[in-house]
Amino acid sequence: MNFLIFDIKGRYAHFRKFYTNSSSLSYSVPPRTTIEGIIAAILGYERDNYYDILSTEKLNIAVRKISPTKKIIQTLNYIKATSRDSVTDLKEGHTQIPFEMVTGDKGVIYRVYVNHSDHIIMEELEDRIRNGRFHYIPYLGAAPFNCNINYIGNFTAIEQNTNDFIEISTIIRQSLIADKGIDIKGMNLSLIKEKMSRDFFEDRIIKEVEDYIYDEEGHPLRVKLKGNFYRINGENIVLM
Repeated sequence: MNFLIFDIKGRYAHFRKFYTNSSSLSYSVPPRTTIEGIIAAILGYERDNYYDILSTEKLNIAVRKISPTKKIIQTLNYIKATSRDSVTDLKEGHTQIPFEMVTGDKGVIYRVYVNHSDHIIMEELEDRIRNGRFHYIPYLGAAPFNCNINYIGNFTAIEQNTNDFIEISTIIRQSLIADKGIDIKGMNLSLIKEKMSRDFFEDRIIKEVEDYIYDEEGHPLRVKLKGNFYRINGENIVLM
């Protein structure tokens, strides 16, 4: 199995938590569905028309957090829309909404590993990323946060299995970790567990939700897995 690897870099990001309401809170890492959207933008798929072709059954994604991040909150003025007419005449004025942004001393950097069951899609995606030919401009979760995408390469991944602890570089689904399967001895970690959407039905209805575990500083985790992992380009990864 071959994986296309590329880095996503930007100054700011906002990955809205699906369970928030008026306050726009953000994850520190992009959910799998966000990476789906970035890939769809690169390939030119229309909004809400790609959930089947980029589903978990066809598209494998892993994400590594490269840079330490922090969060800041800004208050934004949104249009207070109580009816269709109020969107244009602004009689209702504005409402202030807290908006959480992810940033860092070096911005935000994520490494993405992608494999698709259709080799034609894989070839087109690799060509567009290698040559910077994006159909739509990709961004980090919100339209103001443009990003750069840097091609790393196309590498063969070897699927492996072990009953021992193994160092995993990417974000890990909690369901993949064995009972008492995280080794934190002698490590200075800031472990985060977040509930994120994993896949969509049509009409952007959430199909699957998972708990994910990672280190806020981007360090790899020593874990004991229930299933397989992939060895690729000197790293061990698991799928989101």
